[in-house]
Amino acid sequence: SATPAQFVVGVPAQFTLSFANSGTAAVLSGETIVVTDTIPASLTIGTLPSNCSAAGQTVTCTYSAGLSIGSSTGFLIPVTPTLAALPEVANTAVLSGTADATCPAASRCTSTVTTPVTAPTLTLVKTWVNGLNGETATVTSSGFTNNASSGLSTSTGNNTTTGSSVVVFAGESGTISEVLSNASNYTAT
Repeated sequence: SATPAQFVVGVPAQFTLSFANSGTAAVLSGETIVVTDTIPASLTIGTLPSNCSAAGQTVTCTYSAGLSIGSSTGFLIPVTPTLAALPEVANTAVLSGTADATCPAASRCTSTVTTPVTAPTLTLVKTWVNGLNGETATVTSSGFTNNASSGLSTSTGNNTTTGSSVVVFAGESGTISEVLSNASNYTAT
């Protein structure tokens, strides 16, 4: 499963890789249950639990403490979505090991979760107060991961114009600036 149910670009999230003993005998201590999860490249892997390791984007977790009938356990895999994860990401985990000889071949040994991914988008709005007809303002952004924001606003008197949007990720900072065609006509506030 995925937590939260919808990921946000740049915000830490996690996959829960849970498994249960649905059989008629206990898994004995020392028998291994291996969970292999190939994390999509659009997700950055965080610090893994002590019994998990990563080779590139492939995470392998091993459990060998035994599991009674009807019991379940699992691993939390921390990830952070990048812009490439939009609009959704699919993640598949597979069980194997000595505890169940039918895994990984049996369909119950594989599970996929598809999680929607969103990103915050800010839109800059320029409001002209006592604007002179024909005056222009060029508004740009810099320092953000996605610097697609640049727009020209032309005054038709007191009006509002909507500029371009820019995606801003959690923890990110940058600069939004404005250059007026005739700055001497205006007072900075």
